[in-house]
Amino acid sequence: MLKEPSIIIIHSDRRTQRIVQRVLGVGGYRIEVADDIAQAERLLAHMTPILVVVDGEIVLGGRGDTFFATAAERGVEACIALLGDHAYQQMPRILRMGSVTNLLVHPMPLLAEELTVTAHKLIRRELFGLEKYLLWGTVAERAVLTRASHRAALVERVAESVRATGQSPRVASMAMLISDELLSNAVHNAPVDHDGVAYRRELSRDAELELDERHQVELRWACDARYLAIEVTDRFGSLDRETILGSLSKSQVNASGGGAGMGISLTYRSCDHLVFNLAPGKRSEIIALINVRHPPLERGPASSYNIFIEREGS
Repeated sequence: MLKEPSIIIIHSDRRTQRIVQRVLGVGGYRIEVADDIAQAERLLAHMTPILVVVDGEIVLGGRGDTFFATAAERGVEACIALLGDHAYQQMPRILRMGSVTNLLVHPMPLLAEELTVTAHKLIRRELFGLEKYLLWGTVAERAVLTRASHRAALVERVAESVRATGQSPRVASMAMLISDELLSNAVHNAPVDHDGVAYRRELSRDAELELDERHQVELRWACDARYLAIEVTDRFGSLDRETILGSLSKSQVNASGGGAGMGISLTYRSCDHLVFNLAPGKRSEIIALINVRHPPLERGPASSYNIFIEREGS
């Protein structure tokens, strides 16, 4: 058995195989390529993979679940699915499967950017911080929410900052929606007691709450003329993979509903890439990325997402 960590790429298109192999090859890890699940299963018998990159169409195939279960037993920490234009309508089904922790839907060259960052975070176990998605030297602004009633003012501050960088009113509006939803979730849904009960979930979003150090929420944002990144962090770490996947798989958002699911779903539909960095019981960090290189009306019909979970000792 090979002792060094390995990566398996499963894709039927040879051109895509070569592109992904070149992107991931810079990490120095052994990379094997399979045309289908059957070939990947044979490779898996002799490898210790840390990561599987798979065509979204293959994920939807009948043998996908068995392969992913076996891969998890062999030590695979994550599965990155690459989804083409014609498979967008299958996203809810992929999400409900629960085996795909990272879904990348953008074409090149954006896919290469996303794939590189995603793979390095998974392999190196360096998960936190919006800086990983922005150009080197980009400076982030920071604010801490200490009273729930200050949320609106903080959201407006983000919008003013975004407009000051020359971004359009529509981008500023998207930034406001994302900031508001993520801050609200962090204040009302993240806090849990020792039994895991979210004791502020049913409170009105307009309720006046003084936030002590444990309940304070950190907001950071920055733009490098490629992406506008918005990051929100709470100190409870109560958000889990099942809640995230369940929220992302919703085909509709019920305007009369509430809770973390609604906020996550709205945020996902308002950005191009949504990243969850989770340290269970310690902190949850959510990063929303808006691609500002193209007008918002030219956004694709689907967005990428990542779920990273910190291992003990990382």
